[in-house]
Amino acid sequence: MTGLLSRRGPVPGGVTNRPTLCHLGLWLGGLALVLASLTLGTVRLTPVQALQALAGHESPALQLLVEWRLPRIGAALAAGAALGLSGALFQTLLRNPLGSPDVIGFDAGAFGGALLALLAGLAPALVALAAFGGGLGAGLLVYLAAGGLRADRTRLILIGIAVGSAFTAFADWMIFVAPLDIALVAANWKQGTLAGVDVQRLAIGAGMLGLLLPLGLACGRSVQALELGDDKAQSLGVPAGGTRLRLGLIGLGLTATATFIAGPIGFVALIAPQAARKLVGLAGLPLATSALFGAVFLLASDAVARIALAPRALPVGAVTACLGGAYLILLFGSWVRRGEPIR
Repeated sequence: MTGLLSRRGPVPGGVTNRPTLCHLGLWLGGLALVLASLTLGTVRLTPVQALQALAGHESPALQLLVEWRLPRIGAALAAGAALGLSGALFQTLLRNPLGSPDVIGFDAGAFGGALLALLAGLAPALVALAAFGGGLGAGLLVYLAAGGLRADRTRLILIGIAVGSAFTAFADWMIFVAPLDIALVAANWKQGTLAGVDVQRLAIGAGMLGLLLPLGLACGRSVQALELGDDKAQSLGVPAGGTRLRLGLIGLGLTATATFIAGPIGFVALIAPQAARKLVGLAGLPLATSALFGAVFLLASDAVARIALAPRALPVGAVTACLGGAYLILLFGSWVRRGEPIR
């Protein structure tokens, strides 16, 4: 256990209460972004007008806030937290900063499953279940194609990229042949957009996250043990095989829920865990900070999407894709500078 604690302790020269300060900064930054997001849109409001409307003062802005802007903010926070935590779980399982569910195709599988259910006219709760089934199917396909129990982690990531591309192409074909009204909804959903988020879908997703987020955050000790290696984890009373299966299922559930709420939004699960680790100055990936950073990061990206080409709004997935491309260049550049192989 001593080794486990030292692995997770502050880096040399770090400040002992740095994680607490980082959490406080993220909460304050998140609150500031929530207030700013209430004011953004075709109808601009001042922060005072938005707060007065929410406080119950007679205001024509109340309907705008309740029906449009609050659901959008809630969707960004929920999907961002789910993706940040999911990314931390999968990057720990694969021991690779590229091992996030959007890179290895799990969100594409979840979207494919949800799209099939949507085309079949199923109820939203069954669409959510189909999203989990699609993500699980993609995960099994990647796992089996990579060699099952003998799967090399790098090969698993490369096969995941291929499987994700196949699911994306399949979703494009389904949208192409779908009836026009469903195709328009599906195409908008596929872009990863928070505009006009379905309130019923958001409520179902929030209910799922109410179960999955505590389960994921409770895996901190298991994650720390797995980071030390399978043998050390076994000696600490953490069975590696069963723990990996549990973490994988929770991660898939989180990915499917985020996809169900907002569509396949890329790079949040890739960036959030590594950024959170840098912020708190720990050797391992901090689960709670990853979820918090993911929520703030996606809300900030949505604000940029609404401001960049105003009065037109971009899909938030386009903003996260631009930021993710820059992050990958920096990541590969750091590996090259340190003489490490591209893994």
